[in-house]
Amino acid sequence: MGPYLVPVGRTAIGMTLGVVLSMMGIATAWGLFIFFGFRSIDLWLGSLFFGAGLGAGTAAFVAWLHLDREKGLVLALTAVVVVGAGVVGAWGGFEYGSTVEVECCAMPTKSPIYYTALGSAAVANAAGLGFAAARALLTKKRQTQFQNAVH
Repeated sequence: MGPYLVPVGRTAIGMTLGVVLSMMGIATAWGLFIFFGFRSIDLWLGSLFFGAGLGAGTAAFVAWLHLDREKGLVLALTAVVVVGAGVVGAWGGFEYGSTVEVECCAMPTKSPIYYTALGSAAVANAAGLGFAAARALLTKKRQTQFQNAVH
């Protein structure tokens, strides 16, 4: 049961922290948009997706981080993958949230911003989990080959 608790714990921490940091990224994007007086909706959506994705990607990166055994290139690649996945998840969450409607009310039950935060956190953590699983499989194969060469 021990080997299963670590990924579950990392996923829970990544999702919780991902939603919080994603909302902070959304609030920062909104504040900058208002402060600088921008008027373009495309600029607002771009900053929304990037802010949410950066927050959720940072959380997923921290949740799935292995500082003791990773090289700088692998860490940089992990960061790019999870932040990129967070931005894509933010876009997908927003698109889903802006079109979902409850049949009885003919209006959205939650704001698209809600789905933006959840989408970015879920996709960034899924990418972190996939990256960690691939890293574990590759490391296991390398260790097995090395041990067989020694024996």
